[in-house]
Amino acid sequence: MRLKHFSLLFSAVGILILYVISLFSQPAYIELNEISKYDGKQITTEGIVKKYYTTKHGSQMITIEENNSTATLFLEGEIDVEFGDRIKATGQVQKYKNTWELMIDDQRSVKILNKWQNISFPLWQLTENPSKYMGLNVNVTGFLETLTESSFFLVDIHEKHSLTVFFDNLEIKVKPGQEINVLGRFDFDKNNFKYFLVAQDIIIVNEE
Repeated sequence: MRLKHFSLLFSAVGILILYVISLFSQPAYIELNEISKYDGKQITTEGIVKKYYTTKHGSQMITIEENNSTATLFLEGEIDVEFGDRIKATGQVQKYKNTWELMIDDQRSVKILNKWQNISFPLWQLTENPSKYMGLNVNVTGFLETLTESSFFLVDIHEKHSLTVFFDNLEIKVKPGQEINVLGRFDFDKNNFKYFLVAQDIIIVNEE
């Protein structure tokens, strides 16, 4: 009986030792602005998603930003991420064409900490992923163009996207060319096969 008890004790101690070792062997958490100091090493960092796309080979490129520092996550596979999400990722640091990257071979190494809700995202996020936002209230940033009595175009001068915005019950104090945030409901016109936004509020960006 004593031998059996000793065996159980040694097994428990062994498991405890392995657990302690695993804690100390976890990749270090590094602020994004210090990533250049860890070339070739495994680290964990986090930031806000600023851009993402999927390559023709099925890999995902995600640009994150934190305190004016940026890095690109090169993920084998794809996760359901959106502009403005705060994510934490673990991978190997490398530099590619003057850009710091984190090489990640497992989707489980990327975790979404907070979703984008209650922030304004750029127009490309909405127009390139319309099915995600159908029937939802969104907050979108763009430039006002072609103003009429009841509608205008919200455009992205960099990505060349545009969207019709209706504002029947709002007083417009915005001039064409101004950058604005539009809060409204995103929907689809089945007759004309076009997406549109029904504005609930319009805010001028950087209004003096």
